[in-house]
Amino acid sequence: MRKSLTRLFYGLLFAVPLMLLTYALAQASPVGQESAPAESAQGQDCQSCHPAFQNAWENGMHGTSGSNAAFVKSWKDQGEPEECLACHVTGYDPETKTWAADGITCESCHQPIPANHPLEPMPVDRSSQTCGNCHKETFFQWQASVHRQNDLDCSACHDPHSNSLKADTSDALCASCHKARSSNFTHSEHSQKGLVCADCHMGKVAEDVTQGHASRDHSYFVNLNTCTSCHQYQMHDPVAVHSGEVAAEPVDPMASVETLSVVATPLPVSPLGFALLAGLVGLAAGVVIAPWLERFQNKKDDWNQGE
Repeated sequence: MRKSLTRLFYGLLFAVPLMLLTYALAQASPVGQESAPAESAQGQDCQSCHPAFQNAWENGMHGTSGSNAAFVKSWKDQGEPEECLACHVTGYDPETKTWAADGITCESCHQPIPANHPLEPMPVDRSSQTCGNCHKETFFQWQASVHRQNDLDCSACHDPHSNSLKADTSDALCASCHKARSSNFTHSEHSQKGLVCADCHMGKVAEDVTQGHASRDHSYFVNLNTCTSCHQYQMHDPVAVHSGEVAAEPVDPMASVETLSVVATPLPVSPLGFALLAGLVGLAAGVVIAPWLERFQNKKDDWNQGE
């Protein structure tokens, strides 16, 4: 019992100072970080810390928004209207007719840049309104959707850096929330004909997609035109040729949506957690080293008695 208490004492002897040191270091700021000028943060290269985001951006629709061939052709055909540049370049000044950078750069969504970045993260408004500032028609469609009513914003489905889907295919993306319905749909006649969710719930828009529209309707409504686009010759067939009963109530397309666990901002990490972890490491180290310290202490006592 005495030996166990002794080893525990040595463990605490290592753990307590290590906990205090770790707690102090976790709370401390880098020297001079508080007074770093804003210019130094703004001059940093995003790619040096975020190569994956940089690559997705420069090869995506946002990075090429000012040089995309479809946009350039449409813009020139209309006489190069200035209002287009408000969304296709960064920092456009209508008075001087100049802009800060081609394409939609990081600063378009992440601003103002903190003076002590990267210690303080880049701010960003993650709401769909940020996207709607440029994607006006698509934003209008989304506002009328059940997705909006269930707090699913643009970034729930789209990668904001590349503007691409967060899945390899649209049906895989739908299945990430609508698991049961997606599974049932794979056994349906529509699925056997090669149709996917977007074919009915996100019909193709008739407008020119270079005019700020998405290529598909983001209201997710299935209307009469959706059905008649394939079944135009069956709409007036006798009732006898249609099997099954019509549902008494409309189906809720969001019934299988699960509560999302993703939060917009990361949760803060308490220095106490680091201190406790360091304390456990110190305690373990003290207990392991204790036998050698005991032997040293015993030899020291023997030498003192011998003298």
